[in-house]
Amino acid sequence: MDELSGISEALREELQVKIGTAQSTFDLWFGDFNLTELSEDRAVFSTPTKLRRRILSAKYIDVIKSTLAEIIGFSVDVEIFALDEQNELNSPTEEEEEVTADISEEEREEIIQKEKKIEEMLNDTSGDKKTLLDEYTFENFIEGSSNKFAKAACYAVANDPCAYNPLFIHGHSGLGKTHLLYAIMNYMKKNHKGLKIVYKKSESFMNELIEAIGEGLTAPFKEKYRSADVLLLDDIQIIAGKEATQEEFFHTFNALYESEKQIILTSDRPPMEIKPLTDRLRTRFESGLIADVQPPSFELRVAIIRKKAEILGINVPPHLIDYMADRLNSNIRQIEGVLKKLQFMSSFSGIEITKEAIDQVISVVDPGNIPTDAMVERVLTAVAKKYGVTVEDLKSKKKTDSIAKARHVAVYVIRKLTTLSLDETGKIFGRDHTTALYSEQKTIMNIRTVKNFERDLNLLIKEIKGL
Repeated sequence: MDELSGISEALREELQVKIGTAQSTFDLWFGDFNLTELSEDRAVFSTPTKLRRRILSAKYIDVIKSTLAEIIGFSVDVEIFALDEQNELNSPTEEEEEVTADISEEEREEIIQKEKKIEEMLNDTSGDKKTLLDEYTFENFIEGSSNKFAKAACYAVANDPCAYNPLFIHGHSGLGKTHLLYAIMNYMKKNHKGLKIVYKKSESFMNELIEAIGEGLTAPFKEKYRSADVLLLDDIQIIAGKEATQEEFFHTFNALYESEKQIILTSDRPPMEIKPLTDRLRTRFESGLIADVQPPSFELRVAIIRKKAEILGINVPPHLIDYMADRLNSNIRQIEGVLKKLQFMSSFSGIEITKEAIDQVISVVDPGNIPTDAMVERVLTAVAKKYGVTVEDLKSKKKTDSIAKARHVAVYVIRKLTTLSLDETGKIFGRDHTTALYSEQKTIMNIRTVKNFERDLNLLIKEIKGL
């Protein structure tokens, strides 16, 4: 499989997850939807017919663009052309001939209704019909102290459904929660054939419920979810404050739990911090096994970069791997985006992977991510300007009130915007970690006691970050 075909396949699989329609509906519009050209600013796709091109451009272009950006690591313009506009021998399918080629608002609504009827007929369960992404397995989930417990919990449930019920996984975005859900599904598909598995993003679950209520189709909706052997809902915190969705999910949860069916949920926070959430749902979320996924340590980030670089077929020198691991410290998705962009630059443009190239890519993928040295200089310059002193004053032994106050703020902001230790921060000012700690605590005290201090400090931080 060449690179463009691989991207096309990954895009279709991701789109089916996000769009959540029946297989036949998805194939109607995305069948033979292929990437034919890719450059740094443009992606060109082909589709068999003019009608499909119109529907894709009118209804799905935004989700195509955002999903493609996730896969390749950067945003591009998307163009779609129809093969039958170049070759009259290619004619629309029978399904397409039933829909007029002129896409007025009324006719678009007819198309939507057609899609809904297909979904109703097939009783779509999404998760048990779509092809799962093979790359998301337990074997290639890179383990470290920050995610070891969560991985073990997921493997236990995949191996023995209902071993822990419900299983609740929480952690910030981009740390591998969705990878673990797919790993569970892939494992179950292989080792527990015949299970009815339903996977949904919680937002899709909520939107589907709203549509079902509006169309008077709540009965098939309930049947779809309550007949599952395994239900996986991603980002359950989305339902906070949504009373109707919480009510429906409460009954779905009870029906599955009482039938000893496995429930697996992910969230960006633990149950007690999901607000507003009904107490009866919170207690049910807390009744099973709760596993958290923490941000990866430096050592784990190094291992992730090495592994993913190997998978992508790019050669990153060891010292640059350490440099990337030091700068990319927030989540795994961030690391993947940078590596994919580097792969593109290396394979399509022949650019050598250097420190400068890495800095350039990080500035595009994560504009707020600035090298530590550059961030320190930004902080010193901005603080000196705000308090009417010089950078040399900040680093000097002078102890006037204005300089000391500015120095305290500079220490606090450096600690907030970088990963430097107290000892490393102190050395910037020719002081030890004890003095740096005092400056940090002094600023925190001012935040609590001095009127408007926190507001002014936040404005200064925003200015430094370039927001």
